[in-house]
Amino acid sequence: MVVSIDHHVKLVFSEAGFMFCNCVFVDDDIKAIIDTGADVKSLNAIKPDQIDMVLYTHHHYDHTRGHRFFTGAQTYIHADDTQALSDWDEFMYYNSIDRWDELMPGIDYREAAAQLGIEAAGKPDIDIHGVLTDGQVLDFGHTKVEVLHTPGHSAGHCCFWFPDQEFLFTGDICLTQAGPWYGEIMASPDQMIQSIDRLVALNPPRVCSCHINEINTDPKAAMKEFRQRIIKRDERIYAFLKKKPADLHEIAEQHLIYRLHPTPFVLFWEKLMVIKHLERLEKMGMVKTVEDGLFTAV
Repeated sequence: MVVSIDHHVKLVFSEAGFMFCNCVFVDDDIKAIIDTGADVKSLNAIKPDQIDMVLYTHHHYDHTRGHRFFTGAQTYIHADDTQALSDWDEFMYYNSIDRWDELMPGIDYREAAAQLGIEAAGKPDIDIHGVLTDGQVLDFGHTKVEVLHTPGHSAGHCCFWFPDQEFLFTGDICLTQAGPWYGEIMASPDQMIQSIDRLVALNPPRVCSCHINEINTDPKAAMKEFRQRIIKRDERIYAFLKKKPADLHEIAEQHLIYRLHPTPFVLFWEKLMVIKHLERLEKMGMVKTVEDGLFTAV
């Protein structure tokens, strides 16, 4: 579904599940799309073979899965995420899949991936033609967009600010009920907090993210609440460890980040994010490691 911001800037709302994403279509002298993760029907509505530029918020599969349809486009992503798309080994490392056997013993990765519809991800097949930089302004003819490097979700995650339209596309600073997400090796809750603070300071009047099919016209409050969830996760993990020492697997089973673990991947992401919080709490002197892989509150 395509929804207009103005004559040249349009939202491509995905009509599929959370392993797809919303995109922004710039229909101008230079035609561009931000992310290619919408469902095929929605992508076909904007004639992908006529697009000149593909810009990526970050490297994750749900944002790049439709790349093959944009046969004539030049592709751009922040330099910190380019390596993740270079080959299969780097894809596995940047998405922390190389830790699957350690964190998810006895569960087959490919079967779990198939449950999410990513069985065909395979080796990334994306040629990167240029890199995006913080503060870079791209001019498409009648439309300009500023690149905002906002790491946290990934090292190279970027948001896109359309100053004339007073519209911000926040990518996977997604403002969903399940977020924030920082479940990969290069993700960082500390950087996520800093990136959200930057967007709050920008004070955009209109915001849309990759996983909510609506335009938020009161985004400042939503972004502040989204940021606070990171702090609340710290507090829940610390409160649990005050009761008794526990290892990573037991902490993850308490559902301190996700209320439900409907698929193995959700449990996997919970474990990866719990690791990030334990690292934060250790730096703050609130948690320490004891014997046999146990963590305890100080």
